[in-house]
Amino acid sequence: MRSSKRAQSGMLKAFWLLILVMLPVVFLGYRADASDLFPRPTSLEPNVHFWVDVFTAYSYRDFVVHDRDKVWRIYQVFHLPGDGIPTQEDVEWANNYLKLKYRTALLRLASGQKPSGYVEEGIAKLFRGEPPEAYAAAAENLRVQQGLRERFRETLVRAHGYQPIMERIFRAAGLPVELTLLPSVESGFYSKARSSAGAVGIWQFTRSTGRQYMTIRGRRDDRLDPVRSTTAAAKLLSYNHSVLGNWPLAVTAYNHGTYGMERAESICGDDLTSIVQRYNGPHFGFASKNYYAEFLAALQVHRYEDKYFPGIKDEVAPIPQRVVQTASVESSHHGHHHHVHRASLKTRHHHHHHVQRVVFRSFRASAKQRT
Repeated sequence: MRSSKRAQSGMLKAFWLLILVMLPVVFLGYRADASDLFPRPTSLEPNVHFWVDVFTAYSYRDFVVHDRDKVWRIYQVFHLPGDGIPTQEDVEWANNYLKLKYRTALLRLASGQKPSGYVEEGIAKLFRGEPPEAYAAAAENLRVQQGLRERFRETLVRAHGYQPIMERIFRAAGLPVELTLLPSVESGFYSKARSSAGAVGIWQFTRSTGRQYMTIRGRRDDRLDPVRSTTAAAKLLSYNHSVLGNWPLAVTAYNHGTYGMERAESICGDDLTSIVQRYNGPHFGFASKNYYAEFLAALQVHRYEDKYFPGIKDEVAPIPQRVVQTASVESSHHGHHHHVHRASLKTRHHHHHHVQRVVFRSFRASAKQRT
């Protein structure tokens, strides 16, 4: 009897030992779902939906006047008459016209006057239940966003050519392949992109940050090489994650900088929603607050690209070329590239690590036009 109990006890110990041995194997083989790695908090959903519409529904002749903080509070989608890419003068006129129109209406309502006409009546519906002071605050918080449908379609086509090699690099680095879609909101996957501040290539590294991960000297500039710059981006993102502990913060740090997000985390905790709502640190403005929501929107559009742009999967992607020479780099202002539209460009400052930088403006600044 005792020998039987010893045998059972031995078998039980062996079973649990096997479980302990196998657990690391099971977890190492586990690939977390994108929704686990890149959560979509309910509070961010309106922002994500806003950017999905900017990327897929609004044309470059559409101008959306909205609240800077509550981006889903849209006053009007104004379609500029005519055809083709608007000129800089067109963009400036639309921006000034819409801001003046809605600032005037908001200030009139803030003074306590009753809504008059369809514009003010529409605004009053948006502010139902809010005090008159809300109108006055909103009048100083207007922003105009130009649509990006045509440009984002080109981004999707270019991405087809780069995704296979980028995903292999990120898998080898142990990173989620979804991160390879960050260039969608950085450069539009345009390998020769260059900002006026010197941020270069698909991943938009500045010279200072790039030198930490790549060779940049003389006529050689690895920022222009899709493979080497992707490897560098993987290292930077991995570093961000090791410091910040989750991907929403690590992704935002690609825009705002690791140090900046460390500071935000120390004040507001490690929840990005809380940081977006509460943090008012230096340079943590519209771009940084919306960067993760834009990334989530880009993920959604890439995942369902044929739904948003029927037939796009059949389009031939350009063959990626490896470039290491700086002499032929095109400025992001160069107008022949369809993804570039200088009329909607604005200067913006960001940080890679601790280094201040300006990202590729032909796409990103259109997406976050400072108005």
